[in-house]
Amino acid sequence: MELPRTSYYTGEVVEGTVVIETTKDVPSRELYVEFLGREETSITRGSGDNRRTYRSVADPVAWRLPLRGEGPLAPGTYRFPFRFQIPFSGLPSYEGPHAKVRYVLTARLDVPLWLDTMWSGEVFVFYDRPSVRTYAQPVRFRSGGEGPEVYVELDGDRFFARELIGCRITLLRLGGARIRRVYTALVGAEYARADGQEETTTTYRNEVSVPMEQIRVGMPFEFEIPIPGEVQSSYHGVHSYCTYLLQVGLDIAWAADIVAHTPIVIVR
Repeated sequence: MELPRTSYYTGEVVEGTVVIETTKDVPSRELYVEFLGREETSITRGSGDNRRTYRSVADPVAWRLPLRGEGPLAPGTYRFPFRFQIPFSGLPSYEGPHAKVRYVLTARLDVPLWLDTMWSGEVFVFYDRPSVRTYAQPVRFRSGGEGPEVYVELDGDRFFARELIGCRITLLRLGGARIRRVYTALVGAEYARADGQEETTTTYRNEVSVPMEQIRVGMPFEFEIPIPGEVQSSYHGVHSYCTYLLQVGLDIAWAADIVAHTPIVIVR
């Protein structure tokens, strides 16, 4: 198999060549390329003799592209080019505690009365970059309640890994409350369902305190939250999803934290 690379964006066209080399006449029924995108979930319950693993599978992408029909191949080297498009609706490649999304490209020469000749390799899929911003919209969220309140403004709800989330934070109705700190937390979670079993797992958490000299009361102040490069992409599949929550918290002495939060989309 000849491929220029193994990583592609949704909507991108994959172009490659299947190369067959043979030193003798080889009968064949068919030569084809198969592209399979599979979402799998796995949840284990119990231990010892009572241990049981539940699994579910969905194939959001599954197609076969014929390259050659039935007929013998004489000795020599043959090249069969192919091209196909990664669907715009495809999920990103993902691997978490209980779920994974994987794409496999396979070339197979169907040889009668003998083992098929096959090549198989993984292809990594990422969301198309421009499309991520297409439906981004400003976000406004607050903690609520009658006492101290945190009000937060974001310019958008979709972000890339290695990007900074810029937010404007306003602290309201503090009265005589003593602020110990203002912090932000980025929390990632995976939900998986497998054969009727469900599991929700925190996959990422990063908390950052706002420097005290930046904090203002009753008027907005700005703060940037870094997104690490190793985070997985948000997605929503048939049996699983990965999601992120942005929290802005107010730590008040001798009282419970006041927290405002909103879901956001992060793309790797």
